[in-house]
Amino acid sequence: MGLMWYLLGMLTTGALWGYVYLQRHYKLNWKANLGIVSAFAFAWICIGWSWGSFAEGEPQSGAMGMLNFGLPAMILAVMTWRKFIQPARK
Repeated sequence: MGLMWYLLGMLTTGALWGYVYLQRHYKLNWKANLGIVSAFAFAWICIGWSWGSFAEGEPQSGAMGMLNFGLPAMILAVMTWRKFIQPARK
């Protein structure tokens, strides 16, 4: 479990660096920021939930976590990119 928290911390740090990059190259409004934060939160929960469930020997719970949190994370990320971030190039 310690490795999971370490990797989630690295993911969070990488996401912050990615956000700073996006902030510098794109003009982000509140809708883009909300979409980015929401997609990241769903992805973070998906990884934590699924990894914990698989580690405890509950593969069905892990798969449901990926479905219920991973799919909305991907949809939010793609829709935010296409609708709010990509058209706002500086």
